[in-house]
Amino acid sequence: MKKSLIALAALAAVTAASAQSTVTISGTFGAGYQSNEVGALAAVAAVTASSTADGVLGTKATTAATSEGLVTTDASIKFTATEDLGGGLKATAAAQFATNELRGGGLTKEDTSIALSGGFGSLTIGNSRSSDAAIMANVFASWMPVTSFYATVSSRVDIDLISYTTPAILPGLTATVTSAELTEGKTKSVTQSNGIAFNYTQGPLAAVVGFKTTNGLTTTQLTTTEKNNTELAVTYDLGVAKVGLGFDSASLKGTSSNAYGEKSLISYGVNVPMGAFTVGYNGAKRGVNKFYDAGVSYDLSKRTSIKAMVGKLTNTSSASTVASNAGTQYRVGGLHNF
Repeated sequence: MKKSLIALAALAAVTAASAQSTVTISGTFGAGYQSNEVGALAAVAAVTASSTADGVLGTKATTAATSEGLVTTDASIKFTATEDLGGGLKATAAAQFATNELRGGGLTKEDTSIALSGGFGSLTIGNSRSSDAAIMANVFASWMPVTSFYATVSSRVDIDLISYTTPAILPGLTATVTSAELTEGKTKSVTQSNGIAFNYTQGPLAAVVGFKTTNGLTTTQLTTTEKNNTELAVTYDLGVAKVGLGFDSASLKGTSSNAYGEKSLISYGVNVPMGAFTVGYNGAKRGVNKFYDAGVSYDLSKRTSIKAMVGKLTNTSSASTVASNAGTQYRVGGLHNF
């Protein structure tokens, strides 16, 4: 009897401890038919899905090539563990494994992080990919063979980062300070990006403005790359539609051989729900480089939808050594989120 009581007490202790920690699983799966015209590529066969997603598209050629056919578009799963530490503190760890086109076709530690949050705010250390606040203006959920925004008017790199987010400074207003190494890995990278962003969400209005400084650029890099830039985006939900407008001051200065030219970035989008249907449009422009995505989505349930999207990308340069991405693309298929 005594042993039984001890066993029950131990079981109760384990149950109580586990009740303070929860694990959630989320992910996305999708498949469909797509066509992706990659314009002016010298070696299309060598261009992988991950490189097209990141905008690294090879050198120029005289003809375009089209990649077309059935494809598994998404296959990702994310684990998030949250533990209540008591005293208002909470620890959260997350890891995502994905094999979709944006992840290079293999397991990855991208979007892996651990965070401590409480009344003081939130402190996060993790591995992710760099981002541009202006993409927030693309309010329609894009689902394309090539990630139009980052392949055309901006870029992304793998990063290691540490960030701190304040508690609410004013109702709806927080600030996030981030320091990122622009080459992920256990060795500290030469180039680092430091910045602060202010996020505001109140009712139908959401806005973000960020200021970034990149350190460690070489003299040569400084001739074509802005050291400092400002990014911002504003979205507003009108009820019948959600609209967005974004801006990035970085002009990627240089001569006409620069891939983006001496121009800042403007982004925009609209999302219109109509019952089970949603139609939308995304776009952005930086100099002669621009894209648009337009599409329709039909919800079979809260988690499963049928989507059809079409778009066009233009990314040109007068220099033969600079990547060129110009072409139309479309995708039709199904997507399930859980």
